[in-house]
Amino acid sequence: MKNIEISQPVCIVANGKFPSSIIPLNILKESKTIIACDGAVDKLIKNKYRCDIIIGDLDSISNKVKNSNMNIIQIKDQSKNDLRKIIDLLCSQNINEFSIIGATGYREDHTIGNIFSILDYNNDIDVKIYSDYGVFSCIKDNLKVKSFKGQQISLFATDKKIKITSSNLKYNFNYNSLYSLYSGTLNESLGSYFNIQISHGSLLVFQTYQ
Repeated sequence: MKNIEISQPVCIVANGKFPSSIIPLNILKESKTIIACDGAVDKLIKNKYRCDIIIGDLDSISNKVKNSNMNIIQIKDQSKNDLRKIIDLLCSQNINEFSIIGATGYREDHTIGNIFSILDYNNDIDVKIYSDYGVFSCIKDNLKVKSFKGQQISLFATDKKIKITSSNLKYNFNYNSLYSLYSGTLNESLGSYFNIQISHGSLLVFQTYQ
């Protein structure tokens, strides 16, 4: 890793469904460093995008790529998936802002694991997951969130003790908790922003594209 330069903005490409929406594709095009989760490099090559670094246990990488001169970092730790390995490595290099695409689609268990993994990181990390339909991000403090009227909003919490207060949503919270993963879904923004206040911890928010 010492000999590999990482310039921001950084985009991690997971090995899920390669995006077709203009928003995640623009994130990819504007990135100065593109990091592939293992076999995602083949999808980048197929879609005519470059790949700067490949990171993973290399169990799904093609022999052609494995035998090439590309920057490959093998991390064999089976207690983490390839996406978590990349995030942890970036954090160790003091890279605290990055985007993720290709984290959804195909196997639903991988999708759920990828999305909820970003809740585990501290307040210093700004990470967003872009799908073909919207963006996942974390709320770890009281926040005024940029939005638009009619934007579909869903909130998720793994800690049922978190108390949520909101404004400018169709269904507002008044120091309420989310008692299940579905109880904060299918909400809607009433304008160009909405406010979220939480008692502690982190929330996962999904916002559809305009």
